[in-house]
Amino acid sequence: MMKLTALIVLAALSAGGAAYAQGGGGLSPEVHAARDAVMKACTAEAHSLCAGKEKRAMMICLRDNAAKLSAPCAEAMSKMPPRPPRPQ
Repeated sequence: MMKLTALIVLAALSAGGAAYAQGGGGLSPEVHAARDAVMKACTAEAHSLCAGKEKRAMMICLRDNAAKLSAPCAEAMSKMPPRPPRPQ
């Protein structure tokens, strides 16, 4: 059960990183590396703090809970590009 949950979380984080693609040409190498680091470092936080969230909502949730992230997860999140403005 835990492996399935981890796979779901990783898939959501992976898809969420696509929201940061630049110019429609896919992910830049920097964004790709940052997304991979978040996927590895933030699985527990994604499960505990952001359960039920997917894709972009998962990334926003992790950013909104920055004060609650573990040091490795916070470090990985700090390398993500700035969050685009939320729609009004």
